Amino acid sequence: METSTSSYEELAYQKIKETGDNGLPQKDLIKELGLSTKEASLIIKKLIEKKKIIKRSVKENGKSIIKLFAIDDDGIDIYVSLSSVIEIPCYTCKNLKKCGNGSYISPATCPQLSKYLLSNAKLAS
Repeated sequence: METSTSSYEELAYQKIKETGDNGLPQKDLIKELGLSTKEASLIIKKLIEKKKIIKRSVKENGKSIIKLFAIDDDGIDIYVSLSSVIEIPCYTCKNLKKCGNGSYISPATCPQLSKYLLSNAKLAS
């Protein structure tokens, strides 16, 4: 059963991937694979655990449907250098615990953060 399950996993993943950004309704995948709902749910669960797909509830024509989307993984990893974020004034701010949207001290009203963002915006352009 494991061999057929893995081949169904690959087939399901390919079908989901082919739909691109539109996603594939879960019930359509079940019909296309010709499996029982229980078997298909197991395969979908495995693909989600392997981080190959995600499942979302989407409104279409006023109805909520479950759609499956492939996670695009081209083997590209994103690395962030600490030197690029260590300069953000929030890391050394004594008011960090008090800071937050809607608070007296907030990112929207912080002069140090504004100065930092404006100076880095000029560097990026």
